[in-house]
Amino acid sequence: MNYRIIFAFRYLLASLFLIFALHVHAVEVPATVRAAVSYRTDAGHKLQPPIIDAGPAMQGVYIYFVTNTSDEPGYTKDNRPYMLDAHLLFADENDLWHDTLFDRYVKDDGVPEIASVFFVNADHDPKDKEVVVLVRTPLSHYDYGGEYYDGYVYKLTGSAKNGAVFAGLQSDTSAPFMDQCECSFRDGSFTHARYKDAESIRVKLAKTHSGFPK
Repeated sequence: MNYRIIFAFRYLLASLFLIFALHVHAVEVPATVRAAVSYRTDAGHKLQPPIIDAGPAMQGVYIYFVTNTSDEPGYTKDNRPYMLDAHLLFADENDLWHDTLFDRYVKDDGVPEIASVFFVNADHDPKDKEVVVLVRTPLSHYDYGGEYYDGYVYKLTGSAKNGAVFAGLQSDTSAPFMDQCECSFRDGSFTHARYKDAESIRVKLAKTHSGFPK
């Protein structure tokens, strides 16, 4: 049972830090953006902070996340996984808001949550930064406990002023950061996630792309 106590304590500390960090992000987001996000949430689509200003990747674009518990085609209450939806939000040159669902994080054995969102030059184009979304999924099972970590790297293209922005998943770049498990098993064995924070991902990308600025 000791491994469960250890992971529970670590999860509590991580959650407290995350709450503080998310509060800081929320303060920086304009009231008009928060209102636009609030208008798009409901009982089945609850906001999971933070709301992110994606200005380092593309000016005028924001990213937000909702826990999706609504009815989705192809699922029943008995076989429905946990879902976290990722959205782009931006206003065009006529001040009309646009909202795009750009990804959905799905897990069967835990509720996915946002661990970190940050920006890096993840390719050979130094002019534009990519968006990195690190998703953490706490696990609670009879035979194991711990956390999944999945890192997704996206490139934003298009134009907010023209009313069309797209987030393209960079599959090859994301591959090292996917399907990681920081887990402890009932038999006493462990597995470790190599990339479970922004710094470790930045270092890996810096090694992958020569001349890449941290």
